[in-house]
Amino acid sequence: MTRATLLAAGCAALALTLGGGSKPADKAAPAADAAGAAPASASASASAGAAMKPTPGKWKMSTAMEGLPAGAMPAIEVCLTADDLKGDAWATGARRQDNCSQMETKVVGGAVTTHAVCASEGITTTMDITASGDFSKRYTVETVMKMEPAAPGAPNPMKMSVVAERVGDC
Repeated sequence: MTRATLLAAGCAALALTLGGGSKPADKAAPAADAAGAAPASASASASAGAAMKPTPGKWKMSTAMEGLPAGAMPAIEVCLTADDLKGDAWATGARRQDNCSQMETKVVGGAVTTHAVCASEGITTTMDITASGDFSKRYTVETVMKMEPAAPGAPNPMKMSVVAERVGDC
């Protein structure tokens, strides 16, 4: 896997954390999986999804990445169904790369947090994700992703922020 692919996989992991296998609002096909995706580990907290989760419906996701100009990443819309939101799947992404040595999701101080450490081709990626908000109309996801060794020319750690707003029914 190249460093560019790892960066894309990190972004895909963020999207999976937000939408956990949901369908894009304007398409019938499921969202693409990150390469090598597998079920989330049993270490994910069983109560993470139960305490706080998005309301089913159409969600607009606006992403900003530190170091990129505002608007560089276009907003997307996804449809989250009741099935997508069963259990912890929406918080853990319900999928992860097989080579993740750590994957833990829990509720801390009114926020859902996920910590993951994954390795591939000599590159270790650590991601810390925090989702907070009312989850019925709006929530924010802050992600910090660090790669060792760092990808040339890419910020390290990489910081992303996603604002999710419910825009209606699917």
